[in-house]
Amino acid sequence: MLRPPRVHARFSVRETPGITVGAPAPLPYGLDGAARRTAQRALSEAGRGYLGGHVELRTPRGLAPRALLRATDRAVSLAVAATLHGSPPTTGIHL
Repeated sequence: MLRPPRVHARFSVRETPGITVGAPAPLPYGLDGAARRTAQRALSEAGRGYLGGHVELRTPRGLAPRALLRATDRAVSLAVAATLHGSPPTTGIHL
């Protein structure tokens, strides 16, 4: 049985402003910019817009851009929220 593809996001917070995005391979469809904006928005909505951090993102290849962008947005915002609440900072979203 095949496992459904997943987007994995891990967020680590920093005291300096700015969000960096890392991935094991180049990200398609501008996902790095989408992940950066999502992390900044999630920090701002939590009242922590003065913080920064690093998003480590792993995405499957060959999927529809819209589905991949939506899953990336959700995974990053959940990873940021988990980190701010003291939970494990890694999330995975099934596509």
